[in-house]
Amino acid sequence: MISGVFQKAWDLAEQWFPGRQIYHRSDGQVRYFELTTTMQVGALASVVALTGWLCFTTISVAFHGYQMSQQSAAMERVRTESSRMVSEAMANEAATQAMFESQVEEFRSTANEFQSRHETLSQLIQLVEDIDGDEYDPSPALDGGRLLMAATPADPTPRRARDELTLSVHDDPNEPEDRVVSLIEQQDVVLAEAEDAAEARLENLRAVLRLTGLRLDDVLSENRDSEESGGPFLSIASSAFGAELDMDDAFSARVARIATRLIEAREIETAVMALPLGVPIRGEYRETSDYGPRMDPFTGRPAYHSGQDFVSAEYRTPIYATGPGRVVYAGWRSGYGRTVEIDHGYGFMTRFGHLSSIEVRRGDTVRTGQQVGRMGSTGRSTSTHLHYEVWNNRQTLDPERFLRAGQYVQQN
Repeated sequence: MISGVFQKAWDLAEQWFPGRQIYHRSDGQVRYFELTTTMQVGALASVVALTGWLCFTTISVAFHGYQMSQQSAAMERVRTESSRMVSEAMANEAATQAMFESQVEEFRSTANEFQSRHETLSQLIQLVEDIDGDEYDPSPALDGGRLLMAATPADPTPRRARDELTLSVHDDPNEPEDRVVSLIEQQDVVLAEAEDAAEARLENLRAVLRLTGLRLDDVLSENRDSEESGGPFLSIASSAFGAELDMDDAFSARVARIATRLIEAREIETAVMALPLGVPIRGEYRETSDYGPRMDPFTGRPAYHSGQDFVSAEYRTPIYATGPGRVVYAGWRSGYGRTVEIDHGYGFMTRFGHLSSIEVRRGDTVRTGQQVGRMGSTGRSTSTHLHYEVWNNRQTLDPERFLRAGQYVQQN
């Protein structure tokens, strides 16, 4: 069967490619060669094979080129992605470096600010210590130079005028930034306590002056006017801290405000402690003739009593200075008998009349509670008693106001 099929195929080939003879004449000779069916089929098969090989190689080269182009595109994509990642990494590195430098600069700025705040706060604390460390002569019930007073007569609970500044120390956080923030918050706490203490101290001091019926500005201006002064202007910042503070900075402005309050409180306290707020007699006594209009004991007619009379059970009862000062008169004065006058500064002067004896001399410096004489009945007097006067700027004041104020100035 196979041979039959092969025979049929060969017969068909002989029909399509019959044998052919090709003649060639040259130099009178005729030659020929024959193209058999086998030769023609072989040539056709060779041409077909060659054509197939050319198609195969062409397709292979084209496919290989496509693969190469695909690989090149993939490599280009990888290169582009790598370049992008490198660019992003460089950008992130630059951003991180900039952030680090910014944080370093911010931390340096915060550290400098904290150091400046710390130095300013240290100077404020030093100022408070300098003020509290001043030594004053004792005032009425002011042993140790400290005030303990109530703001008003209606408030029976005294308050400490010199509040102590305390800084609560807590465990510091682990992070440096948190530690700086914590320290700055503690500084703010100290400032708040200092500001409250200064305001409370000023209010208490002003309360004492209000009880005396005096105006604060009048008392302070009297002392400033009585002293020779001059020189260049120095602000609170330069005088208290040795350098000008930046008032545009909230912290420095707050410190300067507190320093102003403290210095103002020291000035007022100096004035208060110079006032005659004590009682001239110790032990039991009674007040007889008050300050103001009364009937004169000698004439029986209306008269003006310029002081306060104190009566004790015993003759020659010791009489004491009611405030620190300097004795400006010690001797006999018409109408007052044996008299002692003490200048307390700020325009204040006290007078002790009708004394039986005088224990000080003119020019002596006396402290609060120091004996200046003994009770008697010299001069224009009907019986043994002390005539006590308080003067301010050559005008008499009601001594009862100062006695009442002295009741709210107690020993610490």
